[in-house]
Order: sequence, then C-alpha cells, then structure tokens
Amino acid sequence: MTTTTNPLRDPAFMEAFLNLVIPPSADGVMPGAGSLGLGEAIATSVEADTRFGHVVSNGLQSVFEAALVVEPAGLPALLPADRVEVVQSVLGDHPMLMVSVSRYLYIAYYQHPRILAALGEPARAPFPEGFEIEPTDERLLAALHARRQSPAS
Repeated sequence: MTTTTNPLRDPAFMEAFLNLVIPPSADGVMPGAGSLGLGEAIATSVEADTRFGHVVSNGLQSVFEAALVVEPAGLPALLPADRVEVVQSVLGDHPMLMVSVSRYLYIAYYQHPRILAALGEPARAPFPEGFEIEPTDERLLAALHARRQSPAS
C-alpha cells in the first residue's frame, strides 16, 4: 500500500514507472531506470521546472490514481504488462507524458556511472581529460579549403 499521494515522492511508484520507460536489458547489462534510484533526482527536476514540470506531475498523478483503481497497492504491485496497460490508459488524456518525462529521465540515466560503464565510457565527465580524437585527414581538410576558395557557380 502506498504511503503518499504525490507519485513523484513515492519511491516504489517511481521505480516501477521509470522501469517501464527504460526497462532493464534482456541480457542484464543495462539496468532499468527505476533500479538506479533516479526517482529523487527526477522528482527534484520536475518540481523545479515551472515551464514543463506540470505535464509530468499531472500525468504521473493520473497513472498513480489509475493504478490504485486496478490494484489497491498501486503500480508497484502490478505485473509489468498490467503496468503498461495502466500507463496506456491515461495517455489519451496526457499525450505528452512519456515525451516529457524522457526530458528529465534520459539525462539522469545516461549520466549514471553504471550506465556509462555498461556503455564502455569512463564514469567521469569528459572534461578536463576530454575525448580521444582521431588524427585529422588532411585530404578532407584540403577538399573543404578548395571548396571555400572556388568561386560560386
């Protein structure tokens, strides 16, 4: 049973919902978004966004309430297929929910150290070390310079 009426601040709800948006990979290499504990960061970002945060808040509130109608313990108690059905049932009234939540989720997900490691990237910011850059092909640069210097036809 849920202990809050604000889905953004319900860790179990957020974990279940975020794992629907980015589920774990079948091979287990990439964890689901909810499994990374991103709910708090997402909630903070959504609440701070005075321009678009309400789209996510209102949509999640509808998902939260629709899940309680199906299962008194809410979204986390449902099977994954039933969770998808609940979310799909509210998308007619909240068509921008999934796109809007992605705005916050993808940034948090793809910056998480476990995801960076799974993708083969160093779990650090690219600066100041930077990325390795392949040597420049001088022939390509020469072709660009020649195009720039030739008169327009």
